[in-house]
Amino acid sequence: MTSFDQYRHPKVTFEGVGAFSRYTWRAVQLRQLALSLTLAGATFAACTHVEEAGPPAKVPIASGGFAGEPVGPGVETGEGGSSGAREPSGAGGAPADIELALWPTYAADPQQPADSQAVEAAVAALSSGSTTLPLAERWDALSGATGSPRLLTWTRLDAMTKPYRDRGGSLALCIAIVDRRDPAWPVSGELDTEAARAAMRRTIDEVFARYAGQLTHLCFGYELDRYLARIERAAQQRLLSFLEDSIDYARVHPMRGARTAIGAAITLDALTQPTDAPLDELLLGDEVVAVYDPLDAKAQLKPARTIADELSSPLEALAARPGVPLPLSVFELGYPSHDAVGSSEEDQREFYAALFGALGARRDGIGFLGVFGLADRAAPDCEAEAAHFGGGQAAQSVRAGVRCAMGLRAETTGPTQKLAWESVLSALARYR
Repeated sequence: MTSFDQYRHPKVTFEGVGAFSRYTWRAVQLRQLALSLTLAGATFAACTHVEEAGPPAKVPIASGGFAGEPVGPGVETGEGGSSGAREPSGAGGAPADIELALWPTYAADPQQPADSQAVEAAVAALSSGSTTLPLAERWDALSGATGSPRLLTWTRLDAMTKPYRDRGGSLALCIAIVDRRDPAWPVSGELDTEAARAAMRRTIDEVFARYAGQLTHLCFGYELDRYLARIERAAQQRLLSFLEDSIDYARVHPMRGARTAIGAAITLDALTQPTDAPLDELLLGDEVVAVYDPLDAKAQLKPARTIADELSSPLEALAARPGVPLPLSVFELGYPSHDAVGSSEEDQREFYAALFGALGARRDGIGFLGVFGLADRAAPDCEAEAAHFGGGQAAQSVRAGVRCAMGLRAETTGPTQKLAWESVLSALARYR
């Protein structure tokens, strides 16, 4: 099993926040096993119906992007939220601060338990200085057709989030109603039924019941404009109505904390480039949630240095809209480093240098940024993910190569820091 203890930066420790740093990873595994058994019993006792008709969807939004933990005694919810959570963007206007997070991506080993690998990656991201855990999970992996929780998925999420909660960290979660160009809902048929709405409300209830005290961002996505652009207007209206209902329900939820910003996840390009998706109807909630794509419309890698303009242009577009501009959260953003996709470690370092330079100048309009990600990933995961972006076989092959090379650590003969690693660590220390 790959040891993510090697990812820990020598200057980053857990001293002063509990005995976590004094345990070996074997102790962590035993602790997580006990947690899983406890959660399994608690879930069965608390739920009238747990839907496990089949395994959850096996294609994640991004490997390593899963976590969570139930809210227990002593954790304030509702208006108070968690005392350790960061103040996020408000309902319009400038964010209080930039919340910088690191996606816990990793190269999955099929010979090792997936859950323990995911927890290791989450701990590694946390010990690197990322006090917020970004997650994106397909709705059909979270819930069954009635919205009842899929036990195996939620137990895994709980185990990944626990170290963050123990340190007073935060959670940014996106529920993927669609997975880029493909539907990801668990209900049969379309979404214009009361049964579909009830299923989503039950999923939202589950999210708040477990994570209200640490949830700083809740979005519904994922890259909605990709899906909307390929369907007819009638189908668009059904999804948009469902999306609006879901966001409205989450915004007035009695367990929602004052720190939780809510929005819909679209591509960053949708804010500045022509699209067949109805953009005005996607700017919902408290913030605009966007996902950066390092590839252009022709599946060509964008120049690393252009990221500064790609952040400035959406901010200017949002500022030009009527009313108080919504703050921008870039939920996922990264750049590849492999020469096989036309890049290099130097290019990746240039990308992050340009990004953090722009971030310092435009921090008044950006509330959250999720760096993607900790480590390079395994080819099967990236190939499965690339299929959801559409395009021909050649475009999907390029996409898979890019997605697998976006980590800040290489996974060849062992975890190796790339040239951009130190600059990201410095930014995590500056903005957290």
